[in-house]
Amino acid sequence: MAATRVLLVDDYKLWRLTARSILEDTCKFQIVGEASDGMEAIEKAAALLPDVVLLDIGLPKLNGIEVAKNIRNTCPESTIIFFTQEQDSDVKNAALATGAAAYLVKSRAASELLHTIESVMVNGNPSYPRREHPSLDPAIFLLVLNSATPESRRTAP
Repeated sequence: MAATRVLLVDDYKLWRLTARSILEDTCKFQIVGEASDGMEAIEKAAALLPDVVLLDIGLPKLNGIEVAKNIRNTCPESTIIFFTQEQDSDVKNAALATGAAAYLVKSRAASELLHTIESVMVNGNPSYPRREHPSLDPAIFLLVLNSATPESRRTAP
């Protein structure tokens, strides 16, 4: 079975590295590209045609909700999973209204990222039991989470 092809979209490089680390720890996923802003995400999705777009909402140039709408039109076969710090229910509802398959808050990435993507790819929704990520040290994960302030996100490489 071929690896699930993933496009990582987040303006904060440390989050892209964290997601990459979780996903590449298995042979089930292949990171085919990364984007750090909304316009770049649309271009890369159209060029790469990933199976999954792991998409943040708070992006420069074009927010993730608008990016998702565009990707749904240009790459309808790509599954969109929002991966964000936004916990507001109105934002979540607007994100899911784009046709996204799932919405995952970054603070739950260590325990739910693999489960969410695998479940969506198998049956369209995150419904089977979770597995903790075996190699992501919780202290490092919390360091990443706590360092992702709006100010640091704008200045991150």
